[in-house]
Amino acid sequence: MKKGCVLYDHQAFEMQRFGGISNYFHELIRSVNVDIRLSLLLSNNYYVGERCRFQVATLPYKWFNGPIKSLNRKFSCREIRAGQYDLFHPTYYNPYFLSEIGHKPFVLTVHDMNHELFPHLFPNADLMIAWKKKTIESASRIIAISENTRRDILRFYDIEPQNITVIYHGVGEFRQNTDNLILPERYLLYVGARSGYKNFERFLLAFKLLAEKDDSLHLICVGKPFKKREWLHCQELKVANRIQVMQTGTDDLGQLYRQALLFVYPSLYEGFGIPILEAYANHCPVALSNASCFPEIAGEAGAYFEPESVDSIYETISSLLDSDGERTALIQAGKERLKRYSWQKTAEQTELVYHQVMEENN
Repeated sequence: MKKGCVLYDHQAFEMQRFGGISNYFHELIRSVNVDIRLSLLLSNNYYVGERCRFQVATLPYKWFNGPIKSLNRKFSCREIRAGQYDLFHPTYYNPYFLSEIGHKPFVLTVHDMNHELFPHLFPNADLMIAWKKKTIESASRIIAISENTRRDILRFYDIEPQNITVIYHGVGEFRQNTDNLILPERYLLYVGARSGYKNFERFLLAFKLLAEKDDSLHLICVGKPFKKREWLHCQELKVANRIQVMQTGTDDLGQLYRQALLFVYPSLYEGFGIPILEAYANHCPVALSNASCFPEIAGEAGAYFEPESVDSIYETISSLLDSDGERTALIQAGKERLKRYSWQKTAEQTELVYHQVMEENN
C-alpha cells in the first residue's frame, strides 16, 4: 500500500523535450511506491505522456518562454499553496516555490555542478548559481547522483554532509532486435552535446589521427545537427566524409551502441554519465575520460584516457581498435558492472529518503 504523497513540479518537463533530468523524474513516477502528483499543465515532453493535463506534442518549443511558461508556473504555485501533499520534490533549481511552500518539506536532486565549475561556459551561470544556492541550502534533504557530485556540493555550498544522500541512476530497457539503420561497418560512437566541457574538440583531433591510420573508420555522433562552423572545421581536418550526425529514438540508439566498435566519452565533467550504462546494456565497449565521476561509475569496465591530452585519447582508442580481446573483455566487464544500477534501485532508495523526510517533518 502506498504511503504519503509527493508533489513534482513542471520545471524539467517544460524545459526538455527529451533529456536526462526529465527522464529521471519519469522513471521515478513509474517506479516509486508513493502517491505522485504532478503540477504540470502544458508540456511537449516525450516522457510525461498521460500525466500531463493537456498533451501538446506539436507545440513549438519557443512558446515555452512565453505564455505557456507563465501558465505552468501559476498552476504549480496554486498546487503548492493548496498543500495537498506531504513532500515536495522540485524537478529543477528555480526557487520560485520557496515563497509558496510554507512549512512543507522538500527534497532536491542535484545532478551536477557544471555552472559552478565552468561558469565561463554558461551565459546564465550567475543566475543558475544563485538559484541553486537558495534551493540547496533550504532543502530538507539533498539527493546527489554520484559521490563525485556529493563532494562538489560540499565544496561549493554550506551543507551538513549527513543531509546529502547519494542515489545512482539506472538505465532503461533496449529492444535487441530492431536493427533498422544502415551503418558503416566500422565506427566509433559519440552521444550527447559537443560544446565546452564535453571536450569534443580534442576527441575530434584524435579521430583525425585515427582516420589517417584506418581508412575504413567512421564516427557517428548522436545529438543535435552540426552547425555550419562545425562542418567547416571537419572539412579542414579532412574528416567530414567520415562523420555522420543522427538524432534517434531509443531503439535506433540501441542499434548504434550494439554495432559500434567503441563508445567514446571524452567529457571533462559529468554528474553521472547515463550513456556509460546505455553502452553496457547494449554490449558496447567504453573508452572514457579519467575524470570526475567516470571511474566511480564505470569502474574496471572502461578504458581510460587523460581527457586533456589528444595523444592519450588517440593511444587508448587505437589500442582498443587493434585488440578484439580487449574490447571483448570490456564488454564482459560492462555486463557485470551494469548489475549495480537499475531504476528500480533508484526508486526504492528515493522512496526511503521520502519517508525519512516525511517522518522527520511529522
